[in-house]
Amino acid sequence: MIEQFLEKEKQNVNEYLVQYFKDLENEEDDVFLKDFIHQYKEFVLNEKAKRLHPILLIAGFVGIINPIYLEMQLDEIRKTSIAVELMHTGHLIHDDLLDKDLIRRDKPAFHVQLMNELKEIYNNSSATDKQWLIKEYGRDLSILGGTEGYLLGLDVIKKSHFPDKLKMLAINEYTSAMNYLMKGQIIEEYMNYHNITMTIEQYLSLVEMQRARLMEESVKIGAILAKGNYHYQIKPLSEAMLKIGQAFAIRDDILDMREDIKARAKRIIYILALQNANEEQSQKLKEIYSQEEVSKNDIEIVERIFAETNAVIIAEHFSKNLVVQAKNYLKEIYPDLNKEQKVFFNEFADYIYMRDF
Repeated sequence: MIEQFLEKEKQNVNEYLVQYFKDLENEEDDVFLKDFIHQYKEFVLNEKAKRLHPILLIAGFVGIINPIYLEMQLDEIRKTSIAVELMHTGHLIHDDLLDKDLIRRDKPAFHVQLMNELKEIYNNSSATDKQWLIKEYGRDLSILGGTEGYLLGLDVIKKSHFPDKLKMLAINEYTSAMNYLMKGQIIEEYMNYHNITMTIEQYLSLVEMQRARLMEESVKIGAILAKGNYHYQIKPLSEAMLKIGQAFAIRDDILDMREDIKARAKRIIYILALQNANEEQSQKLKEIYSQEEVSKNDIEIVERIFAETNAVIIAEHFSKNLVVQAKNYLKEIYPDLNKEQKVFFNEFADYIYMRDF
C-alpha cells in the first residue's frame, strides 16, 4: 500500500506544481521575474524529487477528515500541499549554497544552474571579471530565490479555499517550520565554523529542527485543515512524525556514510565512533577529518574504525528505536485515523527505517 500511495500522490503533487508554475508565469508581467520563475520551475520540477512533505500533508488531511467530505476537498488539499514543497525547495537552495554542493537530485544545484545560465551569456565576453560575476550571480540569486520559495509556499496557503480560521492556524505551523529550519541552519554553521563536534543530543536536536520538524509540520497542517482535534489527534500524530523524521535523518546518514566521509561531515556515525573509539582510533579520526582532502585510503581507514566501534550498528538501533516510539504515539490517536491512513503511517514508519535510497 505504502509505495502505491506515495507514487499516486507524487504524480498528483507534480501535476499541481506544473499548473502552479504555469499560472505564476502567466500572472507575472516583468520579463526578469518571468525568467527567474522559469529557472525556479526548472529546479523544482525535477523527476527525482520524492515530494514526501506534500504527500505527508495530504496523508494527515485524509487520515482525519470526515470521509463524507473527502472527495469534495481532495483537490483543494492537494493544491495546498505544494506549499510545503516550495518551503522545502527554499531550504534546499540555501543548504546547497552554504554547503557548496554542486549537485541536487542528479542535476545542478540552483546556484550552479544560475551560474551556467549566465556563463552562456558571458561566453564571448572579454570582461576580466566575468568568472567572479558569474559566481556572485549564482550566490546572490540563490539567497533571494531560497527566500522567495518560503514566501511562495506561504502564499499558497493564504490563497487556498479553506476557512480563514483554519488557514491562520496552518500559517502559524508553516512559519514555525520556517523558524526551525533557520535556527537549525544557524546552529549547524556556528558549529562547523567553530569546529565543534556534536554530542548525540545535539545531533538529534539539530536533525529535529532541520529534517523532522518540516515533516511534522507538514502532517500537522494537513490535520489542522481537516479540523482535527489538537490534543487527541494532532498532538500524538505530530509526536510520531518527529520521531519518524529523526529516524529518516539517521537513515540518510547511514546511506550517505561514504559521501559524508569524503566531505568530512561529522554526522551520527562519526559521533558514535568517536564516543566508542580508543585513543588511537580517536586520534586517527580527528586527523583525517582535519585534512583538506580525504584520500581513498583515508576513507577505508575511517570505514574500518566505524566498523570496529560498531557505529553503524548503533545508529541503526537508534533509528529502529525511534520508529518504535513513533508507532506508540500513533496508538494514542483518538478518534483514530481513517483506516487506510492508519495503515499508511505505520507502514511509513517502517518504510523510513528500511529504505535503501
